[in-house]
Amino acid sequence: MEIRQLVLGAPEFAGRRVLVTLAPPLGERDPRYPLRGREGLLECMAGLFHSGGGGKLIVLHGLGGSGKTALVLEAITRTQGCCPACRRTVWWIDARQEEGLLAGLRAVARQAGLQSDRAWGGDAADVLWSQLNVLTQGWLLVLDGLDDTALLDGPGSLASGTGWIRPQACPTGVVIVTTRNGGDPSWGSGALFLPVRSLHADRAAEVLLDHTGDAAGSPADARELARRLGGLPLALHVAGSYLAEVMGMPDAFKGPQTPDSFAAYVRAMEAGSAPADARQALAETWRLSIELMRRRGFTGTDRLLEALAAFSDAPIPHTLLLRPAPLGAAVHALAGISGPVLWRMLKELAALGLLDLVSSSEAPENVVAVRLHPLIRDLSRTAAALPAAVRLMSAALALEELGSPEDPERWVAWQALTPHVLELADQVAACAEMDASTKLVSAGLATMAARHLQALGLFEQARGRYEAVLAVRRALQGDEHPATLDCRHLLSSALHDLGDLPLARAGYQAVWEISCRVRGEEHTDTLTARHELGRVLHDQGRLEEAHEHLAYVREASGRLNGPRHPYTLTARHEAARVLHDRGCLAEARAEYEAILAIRREELGAAHAGTLTAQHNLAAVLHDQGRLEQALEGYREALAGRRRVLGDRHPRTLQTQYKAAHVLRDLGDHAGAVELMTVTLRASVMVLGVSHPQTVRAADILRVWGADPAPAVGT
Repeated sequence: MEIRQLVLGAPEFAGRRVLVTLAPPLGERDPRYPLRGREGLLECMAGLFHSGGGGKLIVLHGLGGSGKTALVLEAITRTQGCCPACRRTVWWIDARQEEGLLAGLRAVARQAGLQSDRAWGGDAADVLWSQLNVLTQGWLLVLDGLDDTALLDGPGSLASGTGWIRPQACPTGVVIVTTRNGGDPSWGSGALFLPVRSLHADRAAEVLLDHTGDAAGSPADARELARRLGGLPLALHVAGSYLAEVMGMPDAFKGPQTPDSFAAYVRAMEAGSAPADARQALAETWRLSIELMRRRGFTGTDRLLEALAAFSDAPIPHTLLLRPAPLGAAVHALAGISGPVLWRMLKELAALGLLDLVSSSEAPENVVAVRLHPLIRDLSRTAAALPAAVRLMSAALALEELGSPEDPERWVAWQALTPHVLELADQVAACAEMDASTKLVSAGLATMAARHLQALGLFEQARGRYEAVLAVRRALQGDEHPATLDCRHLLSSALHDLGDLPLARAGYQAVWEISCRVRGEEHTDTLTARHELGRVLHDQGRLEEAHEHLAYVREASGRLNGPRHPYTLTARHEAARVLHDRGCLAEARAEYEAILAIRREELGAAHAGTLTAQHNLAAVLHDQGRLEQALEGYREALAGRRRVLGDRHPRTLQTQYKAAHVLRDLGDHAGAVELMTVTLRASVMVLGVSHPQTVRAADILRVWGADPAPAVGT
């Protein structure tokens, strides 16, 4: 490949001479640091060099710092050294500014055979391509860093083939443009787009290790830093170079907060104290991209990114969070935005590499979420945008079709939103100057997310969230406010699920007593608190007290709501549990059978309440010695719980635990031990080794002569 260089004076620009060089900047390529993760793109480009490009304009596009320039330099170097048949004359133009672009194109025309500057007039684009069209030797023209396609229109139009660039007019040449802007339709149908994406974690980690070797930490630590840097080659190079420099620095010059390992660099990023070079490397990219969006007519792009940056580093479900009306109401700069405009804005941002459009694995053409590049997220995040993000999330959770966080049929939506809700809650809590209104809205959102965590069986996580919300409610609304009481009730339910019965009882007791005073004895929430108090008393073995509370709730709910109301049936169900533990098996069985029939009719066979009644009916049958019927009931309940709740949900494990006992009583010792061992192993993972349910499973295995240690992990 022949590389030509010419420095010309171009007097057209306000009397100034613009100096240009057409030589590719091969000195920027450092052989010490191989180009990682780009083999597929390099093979593609080698093929295009060999074939001549087929009259296509090759557009390498990606986020600033993704390594587009490095990729072209590597392709030139490899082709020059390894593929004589692909060798071409190379012209390289720095196309970031119009002056340099036009001066460079004029220089190309001179090198292609233009004899006189006087021929470079109003028809200069035609003259340029007339010269290139008569060349018999292959050539490569690189326009590096061109983000504004309008610069290529010249006297005509890039898309129509009448602008400065007309690759279809000359089959012997290859034209490559590197740009942040891959989504502009003005590229036209003659463009071949090659996206230059961020590197996957393993390849990105190799970039860091190329700089530091193993002195800065393990490959796993390098992968974590690479992930946090979003796999962006520029950021990886900055971080790797920084760490290499720090490791070679005398200790006397290191400060106590100087990151000197992959893990320390991650911690510094999370604390917002990463070396300034990494942030500065992206700041200009962010600014130029926003300016480019503004020139295309998209206003409010920076505000949209700021709102999105407030969310978690997880896919953001755009169908829930980015509906035009709620978005416009939450982010004032986007007021009145239409759906088509918003969708075009998202696609433009994706083309610029600032975010990714995440597709469904089942239907790749269906975009289900957006995801900000991690460093763009860091750069765009501001405390001032938090209230807007909280309002946006509140609007999403207010949608009727979102449903209850406890409803398994709506878990997909809740699982997508929960990490973002919790991230917002953490940021609001950390912002001392946040207004009370935003704090209360965020607390309400966090409560919904905690309810979802609890429904999934993640009781400890739910407990922590309830405690944080309760602190906010008490500080801003007082102990007797309905929202405070509701949160305290939910915290008590999480404690109950965790097996901390004394604390759960104390919480329920307090909520019931306060609610009686401020709401009345027969208010729905008062009855609910009394019902839960009866449940925890039952679990503590205080059957008489439990019966008193549950009987009152059953009678009051039946009178107020009717005998088939869910509240009435729930109280009746808990009263049947008391009958069961009192040894009144026939009465308890009759109650369970009646409740099960109603719940199947009202709620369906797959509802969690139906499956609970079925589980408890099987327990009575077991105690009556009806082992085959009990096993059949447990298996049916277990299949339903596995299908609805999952294999590792605590309620699923509870049914497995009971089914193992029936197998043992039927004489299937091996089957019972196997099922109990599986149950114990899952219980350790989900609930922890000290949870009562885990302890019971381990104790039973010992009684049965089996060693629980492998399942417990000791």
